[in-house]
Amino acid sequence: MFSQRMRPSNEHEFAIAQIIDNLSAERKLSETSVPDVVAPLKFFMTREDSEFLARYLRWRMERPIDGETG
Repeated sequence: MFSQRMRPSNEHEFAIAQIIDNLSAERKLSETSVPDVVAPLKFFMTREDSEFLARYLRWRMERPIDGETG
């Protein structure tokens, strides 16, 4: 599911990636999805978390998940 370059490196990044991947599979991912990603998180985001969110969101939008096959 993850490329080597976009592989989450910690629990925060994994949680962010999981939410983004779910939105992608549901075909609900867009440039305006940041509030939908941040709302369910159970932690305060660091600057590094925010940077990962932005990078991963752009990366996943370029490589959407097919909701049929996941």
